[in-house]
Amino acid sequence: MQRRVSAILMMSLILFLIFAPHAYSRSSGAAIPVPYALADGTRLTSFLSLPAGYQEGKKYPGILLIHGGRGDGKGALERADVFLQTGPVKEHLRPNYVVFSAAYHTDYFGGPQEIESMAAALKAMASLPQVDQGRIAALGVSHGGYLALMCAVHPQIPKMIKTAVSISGVVDVAAFLLYRYRPTLKGMTDTGYQPPGLAASPAVRALGWPPDKDARTRENYGRLSVISYLGNLQVPILVAHGAKDNIVPVSQARSLKEALEEQKKTFEYLEVPTGKSGGHFIFLSSKEMWERIDLFLKKYLYL
Repeated sequence: MQRRVSAILMMSLILFLIFAPHAYSRSSGAAIPVPYALADGTRLTSFLSLPAGYQEGKKYPGILLIHGGRGDGKGALERADVFLQTGPVKEHLRPNYVVFSAAYHTDYFGGPQEIESMAAALKAMASLPQVDQGRIAALGVSHGGYLALMCAVHPQIPKMIKTAVSISGVVDVAAFLLYRYRPTLKGMTDTGYQPPGLAASPAVRALGWPPDKDARTRENYGRLSVISYLGNLQVPILVAHGAKDNIVPVSQARSLKEALEEQKKTFEYLEVPTGKSGGHFIFLSSKEMWERIDLFLKKYLYL
């Protein structure tokens, strides 16, 4: 029954896109909601933007855009839409690409619902008549950067992308959680605030703690590391990170760079000099990073 509902939703979407192209006019600049469902019936809504000068019947390279933060919770239905409206996306991506700002449902960081959400988003995006299926890139920030990388390596996500870009992205969930919950003498993190306790972390509740507690726990967290799946990587990736990111430490990007070099994978790496407070938000502020992203996407989506 659930599969039938998903199939009906997808067919309705395709028919609407084909027979109502006027609704996708770029003149208003509005993002178009695109509904679809996961296997268990969970409904998601991503948002579509067509490039400037869009020509009906023409297929364009596409960007699967993945926001940071948690995928669900309060305001989740709007988060994908809001991300599509940010300045850098409007300036660098929306004029030249079909941009599909993806929603995702999460059980815990890197959990199976997130992976299924990415697989579903890619399938929904590839089914759109405006998208060239052979020229799709995944691009994400922070939590979204992690998921963009997983789109390139995870065995349960269809190999549908030609390249991926991770900005300030998590690479290894265990190392990230150890950093996030690190104590100081004052019982606070060195960023000046106390995050929610470990007991509040969905990943900790689902997988156990600490990550090296025993063989089973190590295996649980190992499944959440991008590095565990690098053997599956067949497309070039760009990894961009702030040198003094105080939310996702640059050690995450550096560990990925080292692993990519060891496995002789095709990638580009950019470490942007930053202050500590703004290091995580290079997505919003770094002209150097966006120049690099623009060149990278043109190189691999217009070959």
